[in-house]
Amino acid sequence: MAKATAALPPATHPMILQQWVMQQHPEIPPVFYVDVWPVAAPMLLVIDPVAAAQVTVQNPLLRKHPVMNGFVEPMIGYKNLLTMEGKEWKMWRGIFNPGFSSTHLMSLVGRMVDHTVIFTKILDEYAAKGTLFELEDAATKLNVDIIGDITLDTSLRAQTSDNELVRAFRDQLKWIPRPNEINLFRKYNPWKFIQQRINAGIMNRYLDKVLEERFAARRQDEKSNQSSKRAKPIIDLALDTYLRETQQSGTATLPASFKRAAIDQFKTFLFAGHDTTSSTACYLVHLLNQHPEALEKVCQEHDEVFGSDTAKAAQAISDDPFLLNRLPYSTAVLKEVLRLRPPASGVRAGQRDVVIEFDGKRYPTEDCMIWPATYPLHRRPDIWPHADEFIPERFLVKEGDPLFPVKGAWRPFELGPRNCIGQELVYIELKIFMVLTLRSFDIRAAYEERDRLTGKDNSALTVDGDRAYQILVVTAKPVGGYPAKVTKRLK
Repeated sequence: MAKATAALPPATHPMILQQWVMQQHPEIPPVFYVDVWPVAAPMLLVIDPVAAAQVTVQNPLLRKHPVMNGFVEPMIGYKNLLTMEGKEWKMWRGIFNPGFSSTHLMSLVGRMVDHTVIFTKILDEYAAKGTLFELEDAATKLNVDIIGDITLDTSLRAQTSDNELVRAFRDQLKWIPRPNEINLFRKYNPWKFIQQRINAGIMNRYLDKVLEERFAARRQDEKSNQSSKRAKPIIDLALDTYLRETQQSGTATLPASFKRAAIDQFKTFLFAGHDTTSSTACYLVHLLNQHPEALEKVCQEHDEVFGSDTAKAAQAISDDPFLLNRLPYSTAVLKEVLRLRPPASGVRAGQRDVVIEFDGKRYPTEDCMIWPATYPLHRRPDIWPHADEFIPERFLVKEGDPLFPVKGAWRPFELGPRNCIGQELVYIELKIFMVLTLRSFDIRAAYEERDRLTGKDNSALTVDGDRAYQILVVTAKPVGGYPAKVTKRLK
């Protein structure tokens, strides 16, 4: 690992280091131990779909590793779906599942479209001024607005104004150290803990107020026998399920236990959305720019489904959200982007009674951090033909074709009962993003211009010749926030 760290740019995401090791040492089996003491616990890296299934599918009760809890809980609280375990996790996952069903999310598409239209207007302004901007930051603000609206029925206006919740959330991200942090001052800086408590207090008070207001509005609608014509936000479905299961349907006050968990779940949705959707939007643009033939196919598909007049696309989606299901090539592109640039992966804590079996060998897991390593698995050449190439068609071919994905090998949202609850939302958001931007705007990486403006030549900092490599900033993010410039496409 030391050689990999020296060979790659600073802050390169650990999963890319894993891939480098596998490339340089093909003799290493896809299940192996790594001793990184004193930086972290001993790791068992799992870079095989069958072995990974033993971790997440056959042993779903394996607890999340404590390093993950310490990493995310200061950000999103302790009652979150990422680190909850056992019966508690099962209960709250069941409570929030209805709101994230594909059917219900489709009823919320109009809200997502409205926020994405605002995003396109911001792109218009950047294009008119020739402004250099960070695409990851702009996409994060879009995602925050969408999550606030469809989850809590609240307008955060992160794209157009300042908001104390968003400000505290983004500041909190800065104080989360890397899981393998060896800088003791950064890791134990007393001001960090003070600022984390301040930010957590701001977020919790803001969300407490929003939840009480939402509950009061529900009660008023019930008393007047009126109901909004708008689709219910996710929090309403979750509250309906909670009150029904706890036999509190007639309660006049919002249960404290629900409010505490709901606050942490909302922060979880913000956190997960900011890492998955915003970074994937950046790499979607980046990889399509590198493969103009794929971009042309995407735009052609959008013309066929929504018509060639891009100004009418937003209304068309709002009127018939199920048009988004008629985009097989766009969906394949998204899957290929997530294969090549997975935004995250999880780690589990080994147990004495859990042994991973692979290729006739047994791998005890006790005292180990088990890491089903998505990035190197997604690039294994013996599993993925032309593994480093951008080939969306691999998700369109039929079983039996050499390109057809091996079962369990594609896992950007993890597999098993603890898979990502919001994966359907990711697809919907990104399809809307594609339809409303790709035919109207040409968004290009501008790392060289950033270098000129800052007076720093970072051109040598690449991974496989690419400036937009992934770094560890809470999760896998494009380095530098993906500096970009945008121009309007000619009709």
